[in-house]
Order: sequence, then structure tokens, then C-alpha cells
Amino acid sequence: MSDAAQPREPAGLPRDLTEAELEHAPVLESVDDLLIENLTDVEADAFYAALDA
Repeated sequence: MSDAAQPREPAGLPRDLTEAELEHAPVLESVDDLLIENLTDVEADAFYAALDA
């Protein structure tokens, strides 16, 4: 079977982390670490609403 016909994982979907990767992944100490500078008021409101969801 040619490479083009080989079934593949969907592009754009991340793979699961391995146990080792998960153990070494960064952990946010505070939601303030997620703050993004220069957001408009509308963008900031949407951002905080998403955090509350």
C-alpha cells in the first residue's frame, strides 16, 4: 500500500502525553500566569468568562 493510502492520525489533533511527559509538564501556580497583555475589554471579558466555565 502506498504512503498516500496509509491510514493516519488526524492532522491537528495532539497525542496524549506519556507518563514521563506528564510528570515533567509545567503546572500553573495561579490563573494570573495565563494573563495576556493588550486584550480589548471584550476579549478580556470573554477570556475571564471562559476561565469561569
